[in-house]
Amino acid sequence: MKELIDHRLIQFSQGAKRWMAATFLAGLIGSAANIALLMLAGRIIVGIYGGVALTAMSDLFLGMLLAVGIRAAAEAARDLTAQRSAASVKSAVRKRMGSHLFDLGPAFLENRNTGALTTTMVDGIEALDAYVGLYIPYISLCLVMPLLLFIGFAVYVDLVSAVILMAFVPLVPLSLYFFTNLEEWKVGRKAWEAYRELSAYFSESLQGMTTLKLFHQVGARGGRLHERSVNLESALVQSLRLYFGASFVSEVVPVLGYSISMIVASFRLSQGTLQLDKLVMILLLGSLFYEHVSHLLLYHHYSLLGKRSADSIFEILSREPKVKNTATGALRSLPSNIEFERVSFAYREVDGEERAVLKDISFEVPPGSTVALVGATGAGKSTVIDLLYRFHDPQKGTVSLGYRDIRTLPLDFLRSRMALVAQEAYLFYDTVEQNLLLGKPSATNEELIEAARAANAHEFIMALPQGYQTIIGERGVRLSGGERQRIAIARALLKGAPILLLDEPTSNVDAENESSIQMALERLCKDRTVLIIAHRLSTVRNADKILVMHKGKIAESGTHEELLAKRGIYFGLVRAQNPGSMTTPKAAFDRADTAMQKAAVAGEVKA
Repeated sequence: MKELIDHRLIQFSQGAKRWMAATFLAGLIGSAANIALLMLAGRIIVGIYGGVALTAMSDLFLGMLLAVGIRAAAEAARDLTAQRSAASVKSAVRKRMGSHLFDLGPAFLENRNTGALTTTMVDGIEALDAYVGLYIPYISLCLVMPLLLFIGFAVYVDLVSAVILMAFVPLVPLSLYFFTNLEEWKVGRKAWEAYRELSAYFSESLQGMTTLKLFHQVGARGGRLHERSVNLESALVQSLRLYFGASFVSEVVPVLGYSISMIVASFRLSQGTLQLDKLVMILLLGSLFYEHVSHLLLYHHYSLLGKRSADSIFEILSREPKVKNTATGALRSLPSNIEFERVSFAYREVDGEERAVLKDISFEVPPGSTVALVGATGAGKSTVIDLLYRFHDPQKGTVSLGYRDIRTLPLDFLRSRMALVAQEAYLFYDTVEQNLLLGKPSATNEELIEAARAANAHEFIMALPQGYQTIIGERGVRLSGGERQRIAIARALLKGAPILLLDEPTSNVDAENESSIQMALERLCKDRTVLIIAHRLSTVRNADKILVMHKGKIAESGTHEELLAKRGIYFGLVRAQNPGSMTTPKAAFDRADTAMQKAAVAGEVKA
């Protein structure tokens, strides 16, 4: 059963409680001013009926003007404080959500639609506005104002009328509670999920617009977008249909309660048991019993998506990070060697099945050396990078840096020791300068230029319309693949980390750019511990050691010349990229499978 207030939001209301209280107080003052206004109007009506001159009632008219002014000020204060309280809660939720998503890390995003997460983070939190700012304070007003009115009515106006009017007040929140639970049972989060899916699908369509046009799929994609729009409309209508019941009750109950009280009061007036001035007060003030409960339904309707988005928000916040930063304390430096010891790792798929990627691998990268990992796609090479950065932890074995298990190192320190140049460098929608400063936020302009020159990037940057201040578009779309890679190399140079990780750094560039990038990489690798992952074997032939991965294991290791002499998998890879060799790649892989089967019996293959 759903409560009228989502108590999970209370944890985010620390900075908003005073604003919520102010909203409640403003509503209370506004209602009091309204009561005063109507009471003064009632006295004027009775006075006119009794033959009192209007000039003799000028103080009552002035009082009415004052009440109107107070009511207007209270309404303005209510709206202002409601915005403040909502803004405070939304800010706290965004801060927690952002921090938690970063703690969850890349592993959390592997099976998630980032567009849907963005919708939850932006639109979902924004949808809390009416729920937090108005709906929650009005719950309190619905409890307090009818009770105060009942006491005032019972003491100063008429007890019988007060009882009749009060008897109908609980029916509105009770109907709201009933239909909220009915809506939860029948519809649940369908409306919000349909909204989130539509938003994510539209965002993805914009990002992939070029691809859709290339394959003539704009019309088909538009049709599917329309289907999702219809699904959202259907879910909203289905949800609102259930609220029509609550809306009906909220409209009928005040009329019914007010009408019955007036009928009874009129009958009593005719019997002489009720005075005329009391009847006038019942006529004017009776409807105020239902003012706030009617508003409650309206604000509840406005906050419908907010209530549903809260479920998505707290579903994310309930997720525990797979990698936890439990290490504390500052470290100055460590030796820059890397070691994998009997490491096994498997990805967990959406259906719960595990896909083994690394199987009991062991190798070491000594300080100052260059080690390369090569192998077919899917052999597990890039997973090595993920484990080093602790985006995942291995299920078995130990990954060490500087002879220490990386799980005992603070994450910030661990990641500060490494710089990565990836296959596809991610550049943000920002200036060239800001993208470079990710490597070293405190870098001076001279350091930026020096790093760009070393990466062979300075000339093309200066040729851009605003040089280093040029906005390079989403994911660096205004730059070529080679230019993006040189920005990434300059960024890694700025970071100045002792360990360099190269993940297919030249796989997506042409021969001309590859030569320029290779020169920049040679400068970057100088005096560093380097781990290279590559398909293009020309980039690894000078490595101190080459590790050949096959089906999640290290099948071969040695220098370029030693591996060629073995005529195994590496020989087959070289043969595939350099036709003319005597042995086909297939034969080399078949021979590797046989060798791996023998190794499984005799023991692991060690680097």
